[in-house]
Amino acid sequence: GAFRIPVTIVGAEQVLPVHTVLVGTLTTNNISFQPSVLNFGRVFVGSTASARMLMVNESMLPQRYVFTRLPSFLTVMKVPSDVIQEEEADRTGVQSAVLDGGLDGAFGTLLPGERRQVSVAYTPQSATEMNVRMQLKAITGQLSAREFAVSCQGQGIAPLVELSNTTVQLAAIPSGSASKESVVIRNCSKIPYTMNLVLPSPALAGLKASPVCTTLAPGQSQRIQLEFWATEDYVNLLTPKPPEQETPAEEDEEEQHQQEVSREIRRHGGRRWENEETRSIHANWKLACFLRPEGGKTATKANEAGTSKKENQIVYISVSTCVLPPILTATPAVLDFGEVTAQQRKLLPLTFEAEAGVEPQQLKLDALPQNACFTVLSAARTVSNKPFQLMVEFHPQQVQIYQTSLLVRTQSTQFQVPLLGRGVRPVLKIEPEDGILRLGAVTFGAEGKDNTQEKLTIKNDSPFELRFSLETIASADPNHTGPSPFSMSPSIGVVEAHGSKVVTVTFRPHRPLTVFKEKVLVNVPNQKEPTFVYLYGHCFKHQVYALPDLPFSPFLVSTASRPPALSDSMAVGIGSGANADTGDFEYPQAQQLDFSLKFGEGERSQCLLIGACVPPGFPTAPQNTPAPAYEFQIIQSDYSKYFTLEAPEGGKPDKAGKGQVVPGKPPIRVAFKYTPEENTKLTYGDVSLDLLRGIGQWITCQVRGGLSGGFVPPGASPTQELKIELRAYLQQI
Repeated sequence: GAFRIPVTIVGAEQVLPVHTVLVGTLTTNNISFQPSVLNFGRVFVGSTASARMLMVNESMLPQRYVFTRLPSFLTVMKVPSDVIQEEEADRTGVQSAVLDGGLDGAFGTLLPGERRQVSVAYTPQSATEMNVRMQLKAITGQLSAREFAVSCQGQGIAPLVELSNTTVQLAAIPSGSASKESVVIRNCSKIPYTMNLVLPSPALAGLKASPVCTTLAPGQSQRIQLEFWATEDYVNLLTPKPPEQETPAEEDEEEQHQQEVSREIRRHGGRRWENEETRSIHANWKLACFLRPEGGKTATKANEAGTSKKENQIVYISVSTCVLPPILTATPAVLDFGEVTAQQRKLLPLTFEAEAGVEPQQLKLDALPQNACFTVLSAARTVSNKPFQLMVEFHPQQVQIYQTSLLVRTQSTQFQVPLLGRGVRPVLKIEPEDGILRLGAVTFGAEGKDNTQEKLTIKNDSPFELRFSLETIASADPNHTGPSPFSMSPSIGVVEAHGSKVVTVTFRPHRPLTVFKEKVLVNVPNQKEPTFVYLYGHCFKHQVYALPDLPFSPFLVSTASRPPALSDSMAVGIGSGANADTGDFEYPQAQQLDFSLKFGEGERSQCLLIGACVPPGFPTAPQNTPAPAYEFQIIQSDYSKYFTLEAPEGGKPDKAGKGQVVPGKPPIRVAFKYTPEENTKLTYGDVSLDLLRGIGQWITCQVRGGLSGGFVPPGASPTQELKIELRAYLQQI
């Protein structure tokens, strides 16, 4: 209360006394604490738990205070003033979980009636119980001194998991870029635990983590990658979005929006503040990591012992982010290569540009992982007033998604540019589907200019481009003085999505040969099965030719090889080596004049192929030649009655046949039929003769044939005489 004391002062040799009054107010020197007891609960060793405490100066005088003899596991910090202002402006009772950034609160001065919030942090150093009393000494005015005590209780417990870092400071980055850091968590207990990391909404924090949920066996470690994206929406989070109608937002609406966002941030364990001078945006988050024992025998025992509640624990990871004004910008912010065919390359530019008014920035690029399939092809240099462009290559090896980040550092900033790409497998189809191309027959000419052509269509049935190359696996008879007999144009190329490309296959033989054949691989990387093209062609000196009934089908590499031209021409009995009249080198005769057709067991038909080459000079200046024709006659003999011929196949069976063939068209088939007597009854009276089944003899029959018309080499006979032997087994019993 107040007091008033009148005082009279009488002086020596002074007639009138002096009257005065002493007036004052009595006040207490008490400081109250709310709460009076701080209970921190169970805290892991190495972790920190904080509790707020309100200090109220009940005196009408200022009081200086200090917390004395604080143990090493207790610290006192002031609650930041901006946190208090946010909470008071919100008036919903939602407090902030982030109290970092406050000044030292172990000492200070409390003004009369002041209410000050401090944060008391408890960091246990061992798994023991804590029950101490914090001592606070206060001096009121200049005379009175008093001591206060605040009880603190808590329990340090052995950690279930170890964190490599409980505080993660992500690199300060400009808007539009990303920053990554990682934390290693290790299970220190003897039972498996399931870890679940709870993240705030990406719209609020811009944070991502991988993995967010996993099970850790005893002693097992797991790396958790934290990623922060400073998107434009994150930077403008506190700015209300403009309505559909172009009307400026009122100040009250903007302030209300900021309060709602700040309240939502505090509810998710975060705090955000912006510095107008530096135009930087800061945020701090407390990420809760829930730990639950994995189900099994161990968890059952824990439940029976009543310790399941104690085993379910929470640890926190503090994550700090900062967004700075851009000093160096990268365009594009995310380098996405899209879908690229596996084992193919794609290049994209990455442009760096420094902001106006900043000092030149010396680029430094961290090395990219080798298995990421991304490569920086350009050397880094200083970026000043002109943009600088880097070329980045993406070369996927497998059909999968690739993702990494290019870390860019300068003397003033650092940021990451995400690199994305996907290796894909295009769907290859060809036409004809069986891959067999028959390019017909060409009349041999000394200049070797005559040729035929066919079309090979390469189709792409996928939504991305297809790159192909045509590679010869088994080559035809080589030409040592000119181009190969088979050529393809184009031999490499790109087929657009859902498109096709036509390849022209040219057959230009350099020598007479019964069959030219070549095996070509349509090389498209990462196909499930290889795709081959089989090329067939013929070349004869005479325009009309006869061939055995060859199977035009896929073949192995071993069946495509043949002796080289030189050794073929010098072989005994195959070629002459030189013309008898002129002495010039001459290729061996390709046309076979003698044929032996053998009917196997159960076979009743054998064929020859009769065709005509394209006329000389084809395709530029084809010559007019007589119509190509053929004629066959079965020679009368003892066994000729068992044989007939069909010219062409499917025609009327007869002992003779003739006809014409069209130049350049596929050859026709002339069929020779064997029709033995069908007598399957092997009995004589009541006696069975099955043991004698199959007794007989081989019989032969001669067929005379002739090929006429068409082009005939100078000095050669206009008719090619063919000798055909038909051989079959005749069962006589």
